[in-house]
Amino acid sequence: MPLDEEIQCPCGTKISDPKQYKLVFIRKESFEIDILCPNDLCYLKELGWIKFELNEHGNIKFSKAEFHTPFVTWNSSRLGYEETAEKLKIHLKKIILELVDWDKVKKVLEEDKSGTKFENLIKS
Repeated sequence: MPLDEEIQCPCGTKISDPKQYKLVFIRKESFEIDILCPNDLCYLKELGWIKFELNEHGNIKFSKAEFHTPFVTWNSSRLGYEETAEKLKIHLKKIILELVDWDKVKKVLEEDKSGTKFENLIKS
């Protein structure tokens, strides 16, 4: 098995760069951002999530992020646990630190804390 093998969704979509994921802010009331498969026809759709909270000053504080078990298991069976864990950790780190537009998240929360309006959160 080649070491440069890419992460792959069980639907078959290869994810070579974390920029390929779709990030959406659907559940505002639970302060959760969903990480979706880039394939609109994917039967899993949601591959993971990012949880955050607001501190007493109204600033966003990251809580936790993870990929769902079916996505992790699929890749572990293909690449091995260690390689999968390393690659997915890199993906989450890049998503959280570089791709999520946290200013936009804060703005959306200030405008409307309720509702389930679809919001794309990838930085432009």
